Amino acid sequence: MAPASIEGHSHAWPAIQRDFEEKRRLTWVGPQRPLTAQHSRAHSTVHSYAVVMLVLRGETKVRHAGDLVLRAGDVHLIPPGDAHGREHSDAECMGLGFYPEALSSDAEERASRLGPLLRVRGGCHPVLRPTPVQRRRLLRWMRLMEEEQTRQERGSDEASLSLLRLVLVELERMAFPDVVPESSSMGLSRRALTYIETHCLEPLSLAKVARELGRSAPHVAAVVRQETGRSVGEWILECRMAEARSRLRHTDERVDIVADRVGYADVTHFIRLFRRVHGVTPAAWRRRMEAGVR
Repeated sequence: MAPASIEGHSHAWPAIQRDFEEKRRLTWVGPQRPLTAQHSRAHSTVHSYAVVMLVLRGETKVRHAGDLVLRAGDVHLIPPGDAHGREHSDAECMGLGFYPEALSSDAEERASRLGPLLRVRGGCHPVLRPTPVQRRRLLRWMRLMEEEQTRQERGSDEASLSLLRLVLVELERMAFPDVVPESSSMGLSRRALTYIETHCLEPLSLAKVARELGRSAPHVAAVVRQETGRSVGEWILECRMAEARSRLRHTDERVDIVADRVGYADVTHFIRLFRRVHGVTPAAWRRRMEAGVR
């Protein structure tokens, strides 16, 4: 399933945006335009990448674990799998999207770098209010990422990932407000996604996720589907494919080894799933990445 688009992206980078949504590119950054009345969305959006949104000017009303109003200088953090939507906006923002696999090939290191976003999923307020100095630094890193993304010179991908790490360090420096209450359903969905991300490489099923959460399988299935638009099985597949892409990028492991590492003893089944998600076989996908084909 392709992730939902970051709203309001500039038409100057349609190819870059498409590559990001199809997971050939691990980061995307760019301006977010105000929503006119006819483009305001009443429904929620869920995607498999993380989003950091810096409000530059104006005001925007969003739904994310409740109704929120964001103003100039605010930073909105959206973890993968969190339902959210914009009701109205006259704000100009700078948006940054990235897949967690961009941070490291090691799952524990990825989790440590994702700290600010994982705390949001754990119940912390999703809006940060940085100091003017922090805001300027954050915007500077994001602008530099935008330049690297559009120029696409040699080493641009590596430079973008280094700048992404600086962004996350800056977010860690910002103080989080107190944990805010949320509905039990939203809390259950978030806990399910966190468990899936942590244990996706193990034998995993809806029944096991439900058992670990202390709820019935039908209840967990219904809540996750309602809140995210995807099933538990689809989220397990998403997390395993992310790990597979990371191994295909960063190691020279054979495809059958990659399949086993990400939870598939049957390499044929793994190749079939990978092709269904990405449109090509794992070997072809790796060759594209090595050749720098976008």
